[in-house]
Amino acid sequence: MKYIEIIRSKWNETSQDQIHTALVNTFCFYMLFFSFGRIFIQIGQIGSIILLAAYYAKGFNTTNLSKFGGKKFFAIFFAYLILNVVLSQWPATSIRAISSNWWKAFLIPFIAMELVTSERDLKKLIMAFAGAGFLQGLDGIWQSISGFDLIHGTAIYEDRLTGSMKTPRVGNYMAIILPAAFGICYIAKQQGPKWGKLVCCALLTPAVFLWIFSLTRSGYAGVAIALFTLWAFVWPPFRLYKLALPVAGVVSLIILGPSRISFERLMQNPRWEIWSFSLKIFEEFPIFGAGLKTYAPARDMLGLKQVVASAEIPHPHNMYLQFLSDGGIIGFTICMLFLFGLLYYAFAIIRPNIKYEIQEQSSAYYWRYTALFWGSYLAYLGTGISAHDFFRPWWLAIGMAMLGITLGACTAGASKAAPRTSFTS
Repeated sequence: MKYIEIIRSKWNETSQDQIHTALVNTFCFYMLFFSFGRIFIQIGQIGSIILLAAYYAKGFNTTNLSKFGGKKFFAIFFAYLILNVVLSQWPATSIRAISSNWWKAFLIPFIAMELVTSERDLKKLIMAFAGAGFLQGLDGIWQSISGFDLIHGTAIYEDRLTGSMKTPRVGNYMAIILPAAFGICYIAKQQGPKWGKLVCCALLTPAVFLWIFSLTRSGYAGVAIALFTLWAFVWPPFRLYKLALPVAGVVSLIILGPSRISFERLMQNPRWEIWSFSLKIFEEFPIFGAGLKTYAPARDMLGLKQVVASAEIPHPHNMYLQFLSDGGIIGFTICMLFLFGLLYYAFAIIRPNIKYEIQEQSSAYYWRYTALFWGSYLAYLGTGISAHDFFRPWWLAIGMAMLGITLGACTAGASKAAPRTSFTS
């Protein structure tokens, strides 16, 4: 009984603000070392979940989730996941797809949503992502010099860097965190030191180096889509001529870029075979799909043989086609509503506020920081065009983290939010 009384007393003495500080610091630790091993991921996830529960218990009505106006997006999406397991042609396979992701990924946006209550919180998160990119980038530079990464001793994969993640898919990870990491430049600008630009270059150069020399096309696409959208549509003013840039950029890369992104290599990519198979699965199960993560058994049932692509690839290598084959037209529609509905929901809040912040030359950078996290979430959606299985835990977790931070920042800043806007206003 004595121990229970001590715990109860400590609990009563602890404020919600103190728990929030611990939650932010724990999550920053989680993101800083996210790419360096499962032990860091598990410590960060479990610690953050425990602190989130405590934060809710101290007063749910004051949380960002209680004030968040887009709860229906999550409710519909989670209901779909359950329904698609029930209707799956291979229920056991579908259950495995979400069994561990509930706490490894699907709780992450709710944790991340509570992190932001002020600009200071956004700065902490930006420094965590900038630090993560810097450390992983240093490992990539070491690997490029020595031939092996410093953490696990992984050799360069053909001519592609892997960093500590043991795979060139590290480029997708770097693509997602880079837009948020670029916020370090605004932090330096706010502080006003003459050496700010030098510090930014020192922190960001290793990250950009690894992103480039991982030679990950999905990662290239993610960053390009995010930065272009931020420049053309989020940062004012909108100009029609900006729309010509991606066309010119794609053409230039195909003609002048490295061989991995040449037109000939793109046309020979084995993904075309996988994508055509996912469409054939959709044709077989057009309404509700074959079930969550059932590309492989559905492919085998239809007698489709991967000849150009490795026979071991068990997913469509495109999360949008995966939604189509897994969930049919119903599942695809719900997933698009969830992913892009929330993207636009946040955009409509960010755009007028960032416009005001820039035009008024405000000393605050709250909405510019928020926009960069929005850009990181968009980069995640961009990598999904040709990257992983949607249910790959690390990739889904980092994408949901960026979504949660963005939604939390929009909710926390809603009291000062201007009316919603369109892309061109």
